[in-house]
Amino acid sequence: MPFTVTNRGLFYLQNNAISSSTDIRAAVFKGSPPSAATMRDYDFLSSLTGAMTEAAAAGYARVDLASVALTESDASDNVTITAAAWTMTSVAAGETWVAIGYYIEGASDAARTLIGVDVPSSSIATNGSNITGPALLITITGS
Repeated sequence: MPFTVTNRGLFYLQNNAISSSTDIRAAVFKGSPPSAATMRDYDFLSSLTGAMTEAAAAGYARVDLASVALTESDASDNVTITAAAWTMTSVAAGETWVAIGYYIEGASDAARTLIGVDVPSSSIATNGSNITGPALLITITGS
């Protein structure tokens, strides 16, 4: 399943609430992801944590993304949000990560706006070594 942008994420983007200074973070999940249609309706991280199990292996922590940038392209009629790949050090073995939720930091999971969920084509198996996650790359095309 590809990256799914939530309706709330689109709302924030259209209302100038996301910029290069926005505190965008990532949380990793294991288990079976809901359908894209279901995830699209999630507004906050609490919806995703209620539907999936967040990673818990020693060495795992939610990630504050670096190098967040927004790029507008009039030629392609789109906006792209990017952030650098992240690394976690010495993550304990035994988990299989299947989804990454991207959100805007807030006071609690119920206040953390969910931008989207990435379900990569290959899961990430923890094995006691460092884990490097994918760089964030969301392109939203106008229609």
